[in-house]
Amino acid sequence: MLKRKLCEATFQWRLKCKGPLLIADGRYSQNEVTKNFDNTEKKEKKGWYPDKFFSNRVGSDDMTKRIRDAGSNPPDKTWGFYVPATSIRGPFRAHAERIIRSLMHYAPHPFTACDPLEQDKENHKETLGCSCRLEKEVKEVSKYSVVCPACKLFGCAGLASRIYFIDAGIEDGYRSVYRDMIGIDRFTGGVYKGAGGANMRFHVLENTTFTTTVTITNFELWQLGLLAYVFRDFETGLVPIGFGKTKGFGAVKGSITEITLSYPNAITHIEHMGSLLSNATEREYYGIHTCAAPLFEHIKPINGGLSLYKSVTVTNIPAFWEKLAAKFNRYIEDLDRQVKENIT
Repeated sequence: MLKRKLCEATFQWRLKCKGPLLIADGRYSQNEVTKNFDNTEKKEKKGWYPDKFFSNRVGSDDMTKRIRDAGSNPPDKTWGFYVPATSIRGPFRAHAERIIRSLMHYAPHPFTACDPLEQDKENHKETLGCSCRLEKEVKEVSKYSVVCPACKLFGCAGLASRIYFIDAGIEDGYRSVYRDMIGIDRFTGGVYKGAGGANMRFHVLENTTFTTTVTITNFELWQLGLLAYVFRDFETGLVPIGFGKTKGFGAVKGSITEITLSYPNAITHIEHMGSLLSNATEREYYGIHTCAAPLFEHIKPINGGLSLYKSVTVTNIPAFWEKLAAKFNRYIEDLDRQVKENIT
C-alpha cells in the first residue's frame, strides 16, 4: 500500500483546553528522575513535591536540578512543554474504533473494529486482534484486505499505519500551575491513609492551545469520511485527552483550520485509492472499496515550491466533510450487506 504515493491528505488541527491539561512525562512518572531523590528529601519536600509533571523537553538530569531549584513554584515555559503525537493519536484511534463498533456492533471480525489487545488464541479465537490474526500466513490477498476497518487506517503489527500525527507545540498564553488533590481509599470511601499519605500534586497547564498536523497517505474515501466524524466529535468536546479524564482534566475542543490534498496529477475530483487504481486485479488484491471520485468545486490550487505532486487546498471545509461523511455511511451499508450475505 505504501510502495508508491498516489494520494495524500494533510489536516492542520488546532485544539484548545481551557481547563487543566496533563500529558504526563513518562520519564518522571517512571521514576527516571525521582530516583535521584532520597527518602529523606522526599519527606522534607512533601507538600510541594509533585506526583506528575507535564511532558517537556528538559533532559532527565537537568529536570532533577530544576525540580530542586523551583521548590514550590510551578515550572515556567523554558521547560519546553509539548503534547506528544502519541497522546493525540491514542484517543483519536480509540474514538474511531468506538464509532465503527457502535455501527457494526453485531458483526464478526473483520467487519468491525478489533480489540488490538486481545491475544488469547485459545479462549477468544473469534475476537482476536488483527495483529494476532496476521501471524497466520496470508496468501493470494494482501494483509490490508483481511484486517478490520480501524487497522486498515491505523495499522497493526505486520501492517504499517497510513495516518501520521506530529508532536504539538503549545502556544503562549497558558498558565503553569499545580493542582492538589486528596487520595481516596477505595475500600472505605474516606481519605487514603496508607504509605505516602493522602495528598497528591499534579503539574498541569491551563488555557492551553496547541496545533498538530495529521497526514493520511493512500487513503480510501470512506476513511476520510470516518475522520469527518472523529474530528466533529473532537470539535464538540466529546473526546478528552491526557491524564485525569475522570478528574475533569483534558477537556479539549479541536477545529480543522486547513486541508490540503496532494496527487501526482492535477485534479478536479476528490480522487482516492478506489479511483486511482485502474487495475482491477490490484484493487481486488488490496480489497479496495470502489466508488466514483466525487466532483468538488471548493478547491484552490497551491502554487510555488519544487514538488512532484499537485496540491490543492480546500476552501469550504464544512462542505468537504459533508460530502465525505456520506461515503463513510455508504461503506458501513456495504459492510452490513456483506455480513448479512454471509449469515444467510
